Amino acid sequence: MSKIRFPKQSDTLISRNQLAKRWSVSKETIKRREREGLLKPIRFNQRLLRYRLDDIIAIECACSG
Repeated sequence: MSKIRFPKQSDTLISRNQLAKRWSVSKETIKRREREGLLKPIRFNQRLLRYRLDDIIAIECACSG
């Protein structure tokens, strides 16, 4: 029997749409945060980008405390 392997949190990536829903903001707000330098996306190509969940959690902790 093989073990079920869950991804490490640091390996987890989320989309702009998922982040917008998580923060209850529009996708345009997420884009503004990128331009401001608050968010650093990982770009796979011109249209595909993701954010590290670890980075998102760090931002949330910094903003809440």
